[in-house]
Amino acid sequence: MVHPVRSLNKELDQVDTESKDYRSSDSTEGESSKTDQDEESPQREPRKGVSRNKSQGTERTNFSRKKSHASHRTGVSQNQSYRSQPPATMRNQSYGSQAQFSLAGPNAYYGPLPHQGAYMHPDYQSYNPQYGNTQGDKPVWSLAQPLPHVVRDGMRYGALPEDRKEEREEGGRERPPPAAEEPPTDIPQTDEARQNGEEPQNEMGFFNKWSKIRYHLREPLGEWLGTTLAITLGLCGGLATYTSDQQAGSWMSQAACWGFSFMIGIYIVGGISGGHLNPAITISMSLWRGFPARRCVIYILAQLIGAITAGGIAYAIYHDAIVNLSVESNLPQSETTASQAFLTLPKQFVSPATAFFNEFLGTAILVGTIMALGDDTNAPPGAGMQAFIIGIIITVLVLALGYNTGGAFNGPRDFGPRLVAVMAGWGGHLFKEYHAWWIWGPWVADIFGGLFGAFIYDLVVFTGGESPINYPPRRRKRALLIKEKNLRSKLRLGRRKIGDIERAVEENQD
Repeated sequence: MVHPVRSLNKELDQVDTESKDYRSSDSTEGESSKTDQDEESPQREPRKGVSRNKSQGTERTNFSRKKSHASHRTGVSQNQSYRSQPPATMRNQSYGSQAQFSLAGPNAYYGPLPHQGAYMHPDYQSYNPQYGNTQGDKPVWSLAQPLPHVVRDGMRYGALPEDRKEEREEGGRERPPPAAEEPPTDIPQTDEARQNGEEPQNEMGFFNKWSKIRYHLREPLGEWLGTTLAITLGLCGGLATYTSDQQAGSWMSQAACWGFSFMIGIYIVGGISGGHLNPAITISMSLWRGFPARRCVIYILAQLIGAITAGGIAYAIYHDAIVNLSVESNLPQSETTASQAFLTLPKQFVSPATAFFNEFLGTAILVGTIMALGDDTNAPPGAGMQAFIIGIIITVLVLALGYNTGGAFNGPRDFGPRLVAVMAGWGGHLFKEYHAWWIWGPWVADIFGGLFGAFIYDLVVFTGGESPINYPPRRRKRALLIKEKNLRSKLRLGRRKIGDIERAVEENQD
């Protein structure tokens, strides 16, 4: 009876003798790597079962035996791990030396490593000192990337029961300063800013006055630009549909136009201002993710100006088409179907409660999904995919919930074009239609819907400490007291009560 191991070894010896290039084809190494191995071989310890006096062919045989025995012991997983990691020499080989079978594109696996970033001349930085410098390394609450993790008032000073127990037993950490000396809830200040009582001065060089102004207004300008582009493209898509009697589009194309218009806006300014483009998103970021509250007013103002700008651009581009539609239908411009592209308004058969909760639900889904996309613990999408997914979400929301009310889900999207229509002579009654719908629909319903959507996500899924849902009870009360103290100090209201609030903060700091 023939021993199975001896029979296998005999077959391997025959295969090794017939194929002289067995080692190079199996291990995917070239002549250069073989020479390196021959030079380093005297320094290596001999492997078990392999003698230095043996021929190269015997070494190859033993190598093959070991591989075959390992595959028998570990199964398919050993084979996969061996094949899944290419040798280092293969990563540096030229593109033409290997067959390309990757669906990721040519040279996606074996080719030379690409350069990181665009080419930069060695003297470029000296002539343009602003390039590559961020504004104090501040966090950006961006819809195009995972959201930042910031320390908020409700997280400080013994947020966990274990910390408070350790503080009582060992004397603990240093007690917090009085509430009057604490900065308002905002981005943590630097050491230099704390010493001087202000933010460090910008020392970067500027080419001219505008570059300096742009540096300080970069975020509001970004919100204005992104909102202008997104709403302009969305309005133009709707006007093309209605002024052509749906020959140049349909409801589905209009929904897709709105979704991908906001996707473009987020891609353009997402890394600068965050690309909120919606007051409901900005306010939700402030309450649930620590976005500075004092910047909310600036962002919303920029979004309103952007919406008004977009309404003017869209009306100017499609003015001739609107006039032609008015002549053909023998109706005033405000009564033509072009108003459906410019304004959002519930259908006549839709009750006010249904219209309110239609906007409420749509914005809740939108903001809740944005919070999920920005949560780096909840399988976030790949780099640059957030804006694309948000565009798809807006498209789906307009298709699913846009019939009843027109699908605003954004206050400036309705207010800006409505104001432009009034200035174009469509009549002031547009702000009175459907019980002043523009106030309690696109503004009140959408803002509260966004807050509710983020609340539900944080309540069920989110575990980060920056959400008030995850504050310890005493820290939550302390954070509210600090906000009240800061608000009274800024507005100079009830200064006599500030002392009582400070004492209440001290009582709730442990």
